[in-house]
Amino acid sequence: MNHKAERSTRRDFITRKSGIAAMTATLATAKAAVPRTSGRILGANDRINIAFIGNGMQFQTLVRVFQNRKQQQNDVHFAAVSDVWEPRLRHAQEQSGAEKAYRDYREVLQRADIDGVVLAVPDHWHHAMASQAMLAGKDVYLEKPMTRTVDEAAKLNDLVNKTKRVLQVGGSGPATRLYWSINNFIKAGRMGKIVWGLISYNRNTREGMWDYPIPGVGSEHWPDAKFSTDNLDWKMWLGSAPKRRFSAERYFRWRKFWDYSTGNAGDLLYHRLGMMSTMVGFDFPTRAVAVGGVYVQKNREVPDTYMTMIEYPGEYSINMVSCMANATSVPVTVYGNWATLQVIEGQAAMDSMGDQRNTPSGGFQRRQRLSAVVKPERQFQKEFMEANDGKTEVTFESEPGPTLGDNWLDSMRSREAPLYNALRGYQVMAAISLGVESYLKGRVMAFDPVRQVMLSAPPPHKVHPPEEA
Repeated sequence: MNHKAERSTRRDFITRKSGIAAMTATLATAKAAVPRTSGRILGANDRINIAFIGNGMQFQTLVRVFQNRKQQQNDVHFAAVSDVWEPRLRHAQEQSGAEKAYRDYREVLQRADIDGVVLAVPDHWHHAMASQAMLAGKDVYLEKPMTRTVDEAAKLNDLVNKTKRVLQVGGSGPATRLYWSINNFIKAGRMGKIVWGLISYNRNTREGMWDYPIPGVGSEHWPDAKFSTDNLDWKMWLGSAPKRRFSAERYFRWRKFWDYSTGNAGDLLYHRLGMMSTMVGFDFPTRAVAVGGVYVQKNREVPDTYMTMIEYPGEYSINMVSCMANATSVPVTVYGNWATLQVIEGQAAMDSMGDQRNTPSGGFQRRQRLSAVVKPERQFQKEFMEANDGKTEVTFESEPGPTLGDNWLDSMRSREAPLYNALRGYQVMAAISLGVESYLKGRVMAFDPVRQVMLSAPPPHKVHPPEEA
């Protein structure tokens, strides 16, 4: 392969050319403004000082998770909140009881007493803020998706290894013990060879997905909140994204625009792929192809209906579907050649943090307790029963476990890798990014999982010709 062409393809995949210089300049400027430190060493009785950067809809979920920890163990302290829009900033300070509030997040990173930051900002800021935080000696809780591009995820993973900071990616999957029980079951070969998986995350709204009220936070309308360049730092909010005129539509409904998000893929399917990857094993993809379009909600750049097929080096595929115009989803399903496993919902209960949804009031919506059922293929019932102690059906029930927030705080003390560590986040992000680029370019995208680089064209599939007499 022509390596020069390969590097060119990878650069083209990473980001649109117009944004590269801006992103580099923004990160370089911020690094210069934030001193590099190794971080505070936590004693056994020290409270962990954290700050929340980004005080929108997801903040209202996260702050309650960490408030629960504070009430239960009193080992965490809310040192600061930060947001570019003044009304959200003041509301966040009131809601969290944080000591200080900052319009410029770099002031948070300059504080030597802050041990970790919780980042709930638009996707185009994930890489820059997380990088700056780690270089400033902070551990990071980074909301999903890990980044906006696969290259950014690769860089964050490298930086975690270099700085030894603790980076936890927010999202469904690794925090749920049920999925790890299924992982052990699958690894033991008790379903036979895994062939493919099916995941979907569908919604339907009359007004249109992500068409949140202006002004507001998520679905909650703040009719009396002032919104202007007087109380919002528009230049800061844009960051590395292309320069645009001041726009309420872009600020409050940013997930509808490619400049700041990856739409359905990064917002919803990142959750489901994290679940599937926990069950079948985390890995880098080899290729992906996506289809879909804006079929109903004709006021956005990102699709309202989006589907991706992903191949992995373990010789299995995952199909992902996300529709914003019909809310009926299919169960998360793993297909083996001996049996089929479906994750189903039962008794209402709170799930782990990655599976919680915030309501318009900022509280929690009760979700269904998860379980899983494995049923054999008729043709391979004998092999299935032999592998499963004579059972003709296997069930798994969910059990309580630590939230990703709890796990992050515990990892900050132990310095062990968290559940949704940077490598796992990178592997999921690679598949998400391949699908997005396939949708945008209209062709199959390929990836070398060993060298972790984009390929100019997918290699041919293996052929296994039968023996001829």
